Amino acid sequence: MRQKIIILLILILILIKGSYAQDKGFTFLLGPAVNYYHGDTNEKFSYSSEKLSWQFNGQFGFISTRGGTTRGNMLAIFGTAGSTNPAVIQQMQTDGAHITGLIDTEKKFNEFYCVEGGMVIARFLRLSGGFGRQSYSNLLGENYKLKYFSGTLGLVSTSMLLTG
Repeated sequence: MRQKIIILLILILILIKGSYAQDKGFTFLLGPAVNYYHGDTNEKFSYSSEKLSWQFNGQFGFISTRGGTTRGNMLAIFGTAGSTNPAVIQQMQTDGAHITGLIDTEKKFNEFYCVEGGMVIARFLRLSGGFGRQSYSNLLGENYKLKYFSGTLGLVSTSMLLTG
């Protein structure tokens, strides 16, 4: 328990360093995240802790601005790694993912990772694409990896960027 608290405090110290306006330079961001799997859009919107998975996000890139503005563009590599809840993997299988056999729900750590390359436009719009792997085990104890392509189009908050 003490180690978890120390790790949490270190992560908080890393995250509280604010963003600085700059003309150009490298950016680096690390941080924990929670992923909530929604699944089929026909489902009713109801919360379930079984749909929660933990992950760690990171990005490394080069940002360039013009004329002293704080709205620059960035080329970057984005990464995500974590563990997927077995109930989420079962739901992915129900939703049509190519997953073999019955999922071992006793295995609590089903690691995954995803790597993407792309850009952040005007420090708020992210466009990126890449690939990932999801590991899982079936009831027979066989280990499998689900490979997938990924793409991201979304809004980015730069208030926690570490720049240098």
